[in-house]
Amino acid sequence: MNKIHVNISNEFLLDDAFLENISLKEDIEITIDFISDFKSAKILRDFISFFSDKIVIDNIWKSRLILITDELINNSIEYWSESWDLNCFKLNASFLGWINLNIEVIDSWRWKDSKTSKEMILLRNKKKLNWFHKNNWIRGRWLFMIIEKLVDELYFKDSDKWWLIVWIKKKFEK
Repeated sequence: MNKIHVNISNEFLLDDAFLENISLKEDIEITIDFISDFKSAKILRDFISFFSDKIVIDNIWKSRLILITDELINNSIEYWSESWDLNCFKLNASFLGWINLNIEVIDSWRWKDSKTSKEMILLRNKKKLNWFHKNNWIRGRWLFMIIEKLVDELYFKDSDKWWLIVWIKKKFEK
């Protein structure tokens, strides 16, 4: 497995030259540390756009992956981290027969109302029971309504450092 670890700088720049050398014959793990600021979200959206082109994801799913990434990143910034904390974005891709993507966002968990993975699971279940199928709201949908119908799996996990990990899995045909 090819492992790459890079950072979005304090000037909100990402050296993405490493993407040119990605091979669809080798599994890859890309970790990007990012500052808890919405300027980081734009950089990560651009990264997913370029990565989707590189692995030849169709335009509809490219747009959906950008939306999913944006929702995960924005939630980590808005709800689970303090401004300028260091968060982590991780993408794992395998290319054997299918394209298997795992996208993970790990936040600093320092927000005043941050939640554990168990609390997030309970909240998701409550939201699904109360209003998932009854409303078409634009705001206040949480990441559950936006993401859960697009991915194969959405789950929450507490990290060893007491940070919240939000992870999605999606499988694509080559």
